[in-house]
Amino acid sequence: MRGHRDLRLILALTLVCAVGSLITPLGGVRVIFAVPLALILPGYAITVAAFGSHLPAWPERIPLTLGISLASAALASLVLNYLPGGIHGFPWALLLVLIVLLACRSAARRRGRRRGRQQPPSLPRLKPRPVTVVLGIGTVAMVVVALFLAQATPENDHASGFTQLWITPSKPTDASARIGITSEQQQTRGYRLVVKVEGKAKPEVETFELAPTETHLVKILSSGTTSPAGVEAKLYLRSDPNRVYRRVSTRLR
Repeated sequence: MRGHRDLRLILALTLVCAVGSLITPLGGVRVIFAVPLALILPGYAITVAAFGSHLPAWPERIPLTLGISLASAALASLVLNYLPGGIHGFPWALLLVLIVLLACRSAARRRGRRRGRQQPPSLPRLKPRPVTVVLGIGTVAMVVVALFLAQATPENDHASGFTQLWITPSKPTDASARIGITSEQQQTRGYRLVVKVEGKAKPEVETFELAPTETHLVKILSSGTTSPAGVEAKLYLRSDPNRVYRRVSTRLR
C-alpha cells in the first residue's frame, strides 16, 4: 500500500483500536477503541475499496460507512458463532482487522500507484450515478439482513443458558402463591420442582419439560393454619437430579 497514506492510516487506526479494546481493563475506556473498530473503520475501508479514488461526497459516505460497518459486525458475529472459539473479544477483533486489511489492499489495487487529487466534498446529487444506486441498495440490504440476524437466536451447544425461578403471592392478603419457572436455555430441558409448605406432611413434586422461552406456573395453597406458613421451592435439572439448581422461599398469610 505504498503511496496510499490514507489506507495506511486506516489500517494503523484499526490495529490500535483492536489492541486497545483487548488490553484496556476499564469498560468506559474500552468503548473508545471498540466503537471505531466496529462502527467506522470496516465500513470506511469497504467503501474506499468499492469506489476506489472516486469516493462519494461526505453526505453519502457517512451513511455508507455506518451501514456497512454494522452489517460487517453482524455478519462477523454470525461467522464466529459457528466456529469452535465462539464469539469472544480476540477472534472478533481479529476478524474485523482482517476485513479492514483485505478492503485496504483491494482499494490500493484499484487505485494503482498513481493517485489523483482528492475532489473537495460536494453536496449529494439529486441524480446519483448508477454505481451509487447499486451500492446504496446493497448497503440497505446488508443492514436489513444484519438487523434480522441480530434479532435471531441461533442455536449454540457451547452457550450457557439460564432458568428463572420466582415465587410471589397471588394477592397481598391471599393464602396462596404462584411459582413460576421460565427457561432461557438453548435447548429443551427437563426439570423437577419440589415445594415444601410449612404444616404439610409431604412436599409437592412436579416434573416437566420446558422449551426455550417457555414458562411453567404452579399455584401453592397454605396449610390452613392461622399463623403465616413458610414456603420453599427447589428446582432441579433432570440432568443433575441431586443438586439444587434454583431455590426461592417466602411466607404466606
